[in-house]
Amino acid sequence: MNRALLLYNALRKFPRADIGIFPTPIQQLHNLEKRVGHSPLWIKRDDLTGLAFGGNKTRNLEFLLGDAVSKNCDTIIVPGPIQSNLCCITAAAANKLGLRCIQIFNDEKPTEITGNSTLNYLLGADSRYIGKVDLDTQAKYMENLANNLKAKGERPYVVYNGASTPLGALGYVKTALEIYEQVLKSKANMESIVIAAGYGGTAAGLIYGIGVLGIPFKVHVISVEFDKQTLRSIFQNFMPELERLLGLSFDCSIDDVAVIYDDYMGEGWGCSTKESEKMVHLFPQTEGIFVEKVYTSKPLVGMMDLLSKKAFASREGVCYWHTGGLPALFAQVKQC
Repeated sequence: MNRALLLYNALRKFPRADIGIFPTPIQQLHNLEKRVGHSPLWIKRDDLTGLAFGGNKTRNLEFLLGDAVSKNCDTIIVPGPIQSNLCCITAAAANKLGLRCIQIFNDEKPTEITGNSTLNYLLGADSRYIGKVDLDTQAKYMENLANNLKAKGERPYVVYNGASTPLGALGYVKTALEIYEQVLKSKANMESIVIAAGYGGTAAGLIYGIGVLGIPFKVHVISVEFDKQTLRSIFQNFMPELERLLGLSFDCSIDDVAVIYDDYMGEGWGCSTKESEKMVHLFPQTEGIFVEKVYTSKPLVGMMDLLSKKAFASREGVCYWHTGGLPALFAQVKQC
């Protein structure tokens, strides 16, 4: 049995919520090619996954909320910062599935709503602001809330760690198979993928899936939060959990599949850089596609810099993976 079929069959056993539009398209970036003098360049449009302006978290939630529905849960509890794309997409997905969503923000209640906060309001989400507390305090609040709901006879389901859990990471294991089949069918010249990593679940799922498929692509991971040693450890910790879930061995090393960069994150999570702020303007003015300035812009900055340094071979097909999160741009634009 070939590797793709093995992976497909392993993924089939997990319940999935029908909340996204897949596969997302791959498009060629003709104008950017002319600008940088390298061809072909591609974009994987996970900003078009179909819920709340799209984004990578739809793929994680496909499996997490599939699990919640299979367990007959009625309330989804999700944590995040005030402009969390995950919280917004979870509220949209919960509405689609007929579930209640409670968002727990570790921030003060805003005096005006912008970006994702506007969408949360329109979605009718139960948004709770618990002040500028650390992640441990936020997690304890969620656990207490879940226990209180259970005591009342409700059936809550908690989304942990930015949906970057082994079960959530299956969304990008599945996406590795998706892009592999797209490239195979279209005969596109694509050898490298450039993707951002924060908590690490998205990139870990992609790395595992590509490893299981026999490494058809090299993954260039642009960290937006952790140094590369920490991020490599995060990826490494995901691999045995994904092997356990899917029953398929990751018979290679992280370094066989991926190159990790921590050169483009600036001060880290939620912080822009001069280069990422410029990219917020450059990319839509070049390709008509928007990015925001603290996450999706950084892998573009990294890709452009690597291209300028001739890190990719001539005629090597390189794909920028757009992970969405565009509503946050409307809360950032005053600062651009």
